[in-house]
Amino acid sequence: MRRISVAQTIRDAYSFAATHLGGIIGLIWVSMVMITIARYFTFYRFYNDFIDFMASGNGAQMGPSLLMMIGYLVAMLLLYAVMFTAVVQLALGARSAPAVIHFAFGPLEWRMFRAFLALASLMLLMALTVLIAANALLLVPGGGKAQGAVGGLAILAVMGISVAVLARFLVLLPAIAVSETAPALRRAWALSAGNFLPMVGVLLGLFVPLLVLLVLIDFGMGEKAEALPGAATQVQMVAAVMHARQTLPLTCGLGFLFSPLVIGLLAGASVSAWRTLKDEPSVEILA
Repeated sequence: MRRISVAQTIRDAYSFAATHLGGIIGLIWVSMVMITIARYFTFYRFYNDFIDFMASGNGAQMGPSLLMMIGYLVAMLLLYAVMFTAVVQLALGARSAPAVIHFAFGPLEWRMFRAFLALASLMLLMALTVLIAANALLLVPGGGKAQGAVGGLAILAVMGISVAVLARFLVLLPAIAVSETAPALRRAWALSAGNFLPMVGVLLGLFVPLLVLLVLIDFGMGEKAEALPGAATQVQMVAAVMHARQTLPLTCGLGFLFSPLVIGLLAGASVSAWRTLKDEPSVEILA
């Protein structure tokens, strides 16, 4: 059983992202512009409809915005498939970065999209399973008294499952989708066997520094929601959504700004880990 080196994988990822940052931007900026524009208008409508729903109690108002959100998520996965396919090929040395612009959708992009969609569907299914189990616990006699504890446990369970699924699949998925023809999720599960903790370490090493940087930027700009001590839960939810709507241009802009680093780091780590774990055919030299 092969094992990856966390430090080496992270070093390869950062080296690739730093060395090819200009090429990565050239490969992804068109798709990221489309994602950013779609994200702004989709979430702006969703926030407005949610505020109206909380004020009126009419759930039908959320229907169009929820359909718009589903369409946005599918389009986002398609565009991320376009970007990751090109950047993984760059990391593999199979293509050169374009001078100005890149956008293409072919068999490899379609395979990458199907892999991302399958992973997202798996995570959604597991989260729904946890939520159904939590609701069943609340129906048990006396379960309503522990509603807060059950909700906290459900959140922790969803977070734990998400980390486990991402560690076993996400790191290897982009490189497998581009470089192999086997079912991507099944292949990622097989290759990552025995490397769960190293994969978790790779994810933390890649994205915790970026998350800390985003928090520092948010803190430095003073974009914090106003606390409403003693307010009803509904009022607090509306205030939080209104704050999210107010800061939506900032969050969309930061997402666009950091996207080359995020995609470059994940693509570089994916190729590095895949090269370490893939099964190489043995070559016997006969005299």
